[in-house]
Amino acid sequence: MSKPGSRSLAILVLTGASGAGKTSLILKLNELAIPGVEGINCDRVRIENHETADSGDRQADILRYWISHFRQREIGIDLAVLDTQIRPHRALEVLKDATVVHAQIVLVDCDPLKRNQRLHEDRGQPELSNPKMDCWAAYLRGQADALNLSIIDTSNDPIDKSFIELELLVRELLKQASTEATSEL
Repeated sequence: MSKPGSRSLAILVLTGASGAGKTSLILKLNELAIPGVEGINCDRVRIENHETADSGDRQADILRYWISHFRQREIGIDLAVLDTQIRPHRALEVLKDATVVHAQIVLVDCDPLKRNQRLHEDRGQPELSNPKMDCWAAYLRGQADALNLSIIDTSNDPIDKSFIELELLVRELLKQASTEATSEL
């Protein structure tokens, strides 16, 4: 529960393998400019090693960094949508440890052939199209299934259809956080 007069930050973690469509969804979300919502590509920001040297889990450290960053400043964000490759179970642990009340983890996934095509053609990163990334994508899908997480499958859908799914999740999480903040007053 947040302190009276303070806002409770909501966090939506998008996880998925490279080429699944996370960044495209984040860019489209930011174009929509929903007040209080910020989409952030977490991997494109460097964090200082001394802040997290004891962890050994870079993705969990990045999530901790962003939660701390948002809490330290009054930045006008009600919902942060974070583009990551964190293991879903680790994201749950970090969010619980940080006492983030309104949080959701969503897997952005797609067919391996489509994902690898995107990596080769759209992104020009053929080095990421490999069996290791395929295994990582399969692992994330297994985790999402085991944890009963929402999954946005970008395989055959135009980005607009997948984006509608994301927008609905964003608006619902914002509504939940707003309802609790109003009830605390």
